[in-house]
Amino acid sequence: MAALMTLYAVIMTGICAGYLKDFVHRANPHSTSVGQNKGKSCTSLQGTEIMIQLVMNIAATTILGMSNTYQQLITSLDIREIRWALSKFGDCRVGTNSPSTINRKKSGKTKAWLAWILLISTSVPIHFFANSVIGPSVYLTPPRNIHYTPLSNGTELPNAGLADALGNFDVSPEDDEACWVVFRTGIYSLWSSPTTGTSDYTGDSSNTLEAMQYSSIDVSYIEQICSAYVNQSDYADLQYDQYSVDNSSGMVSFQGIGNCSVQSVSCNYYDQTEQQCRLSIRMSAAFILTGCLIIKATYMISVNFQGRRRKKTQCLTFGDVIVASSMDPDLVIQGECMVNAGEAYRHSTDHTCHKHCKSKTVSTSGDELKHCQKCRKYNKINKAADLSHPCIATKYKKSLLSNLGSTALTQMVTLSLCSTAMLAASSTLAVFFGIGATKYEFQCAYPDGDTLDGVSSNYTECVGQMGHYLAGQYGSFGGFESTATLGYLPMDKANSELMAFAISNGAQLLYSLLYLLLVYNLTLISMEYDWGDLEKRRARLRCTLVRGSEFRQSYLLQLPKTVLYPMMAFSSVMHWLLGQAISTKEIIWADDLTPGHPWEHSQYSVVYGAYAIWLSTILMVVMTGTCWWAFTYTREGFIPQMYGSIRVCCAATTELVHYTDNGVQWGDLGMGDKFRHAGFSAHDTAEIVPADLYAGRRTSRNTARLW
Repeated sequence: MAALMTLYAVIMTGICAGYLKDFVHRANPHSTSVGQNKGKSCTSLQGTEIMIQLVMNIAATTILGMSNTYQQLITSLDIREIRWALSKFGDCRVGTNSPSTINRKKSGKTKAWLAWILLISTSVPIHFFANSVIGPSVYLTPPRNIHYTPLSNGTELPNAGLADALGNFDVSPEDDEACWVVFRTGIYSLWSSPTTGTSDYTGDSSNTLEAMQYSSIDVSYIEQICSAYVNQSDYADLQYDQYSVDNSSGMVSFQGIGNCSVQSVSCNYYDQTEQQCRLSIRMSAAFILTGCLIIKATYMISVNFQGRRRKKTQCLTFGDVIVASSMDPDLVIQGECMVNAGEAYRHSTDHTCHKHCKSKTVSTSGDELKHCQKCRKYNKINKAADLSHPCIATKYKKSLLSNLGSTALTQMVTLSLCSTAMLAASSTLAVFFGIGATKYEFQCAYPDGDTLDGVSSNYTECVGQMGHYLAGQYGSFGGFESTATLGYLPMDKANSELMAFAISNGAQLLYSLLYLLLVYNLTLISMEYDWGDLEKRRARLRCTLVRGSEFRQSYLLQLPKTVLYPMMAFSSVMHWLLGQAISTKEIIWADDLTPGHPWEHSQYSVVYGAYAIWLSTILMVVMTGTCWWAFTYTREGFIPQMYGSIRVCCAATTELVHYTDNGVQWGDLGMGDKFRHAGFSAHDTAEIVPADLYAGRRTSRNTARLW
């Protein structure tokens, strides 16, 4: 795991180093998005985008899993701390990464908490930035073919702001000052700072975005009043033109020069080009991700380096606790009932008198306190006392959800709320789809002529099939090419870039938190399944403390491969679908060919894909239903329900003194002085006798031995 994390860190470091020069010399200082290629067909990058997103999601899932393993190393108890934890708290969990276990350590709590916080704090940014590090951006360059069309006085200019059936687009300088700049300079540029001649564009992006999808411009102007100003200026001279500035927005509006006003000029954009994209690296996300990976890799390497040649003493599985208690009789819980004992356990209290004790007479109201209520904090309570705890052997059913407690309930409630919200969004989107289909049929019902509402059938929306129209309006499978736009974020703002990351990864970050809870709960369920199975058949314990043919050495995130791999695959697909469902698309307007005046602008649009939303909703509902089914499953048996309980493991080993290649089994160990006994044995065990009285056996401290 440390080697894989190091590999991830090296790869990200190489990416950052390779694009560092481009980042330092980037044309747009307000954005950290850089790329080496200047644009290629977006269609050709679609497969690359899908592959990148899948790889990043798989990598993020494996990073989360590896971090989860090291978190378990942090939270697990040492063998030397088990007896103290049992005496102090009565019980503790084993096999999970719950941070509450840290508080039950005898020493090193501060160090463990710092390490746990370090792993968590470096995991969250990875899931927050993973899908935003690498991805394609729409790369738009200005039209290069510029033609001028003089018009006689009184001739009507083209209708600005409308696209015809062929996709040609007309615009006037009133709507986009780039048209005025083309008219005056012969070069398309987003020049909009008359006092400095820079390209700090702050105007409306809609016309500019539309215009930069064409390769040719036809500039129409009234010859009588504007011919003297056609292509007769440069950027420096534009500051002498007539313009006005909106103080609130900073947007520049050109009024004209001399007798030539903006009403006398119009631009027609034609020869629409195939949309170009470039593969961009968002360096702000890359730097943070690289830093987190380096920290994680360094920590994991240091843990492995410090643990070399050391005897393993951390209990990571319930098999470790059983082996530890059989090796050290002092860890065995004496006299504990091992037949559905429930959560109760016997404990003893030693009273220590102090200054509040005015009389040595034992108080009749103090119960086990032995004296007045003020004495409670001076008492010593041993929750691992050797007291008999008999119980009648009766099978009873109890759901997993009731045993897993608040963590499982938190996950289930959150899953249910998320599923409900996604169902509501999907239903709303389905309604819009229906409205869109009705609109299409209504407007495009006639092959020629006008429809009932006066819209021509050769209107842009009527070109193509209904599915193509609906996909264009509401998106389809998401991603880069199949999305619909919800809105635009402010241009060239650092906050917009962070907001874009949050929008693209917010849903996945929430799912990652749910995934952590899911791993925690499934780990407990898996351990409970293995534990309960020991009542039915003989099996080898899964152990990390010792090696040998008597044990199973498999250890991977505490889960069997039949559960772990499908769960990781489901998580990766779910992360990918959520990233496709709602995300942000970067639009880059760039021109590095204009002599002495290169410029680049970046803007993020919020996009979504209807099909991706529906698919992710279906998977979320399936996941919620599966969890409800799994957590409400009931197990019937005599063996006590464990769910990671160290106490139950230590109480079950009273007669386990050796191990065999075919494993151990739990069952009836025979009749003692007063009660029957149940527990683990390497020999054959009898079946539990229903309705008989069972209690834990009190063994001699010298009888237990290592196999």
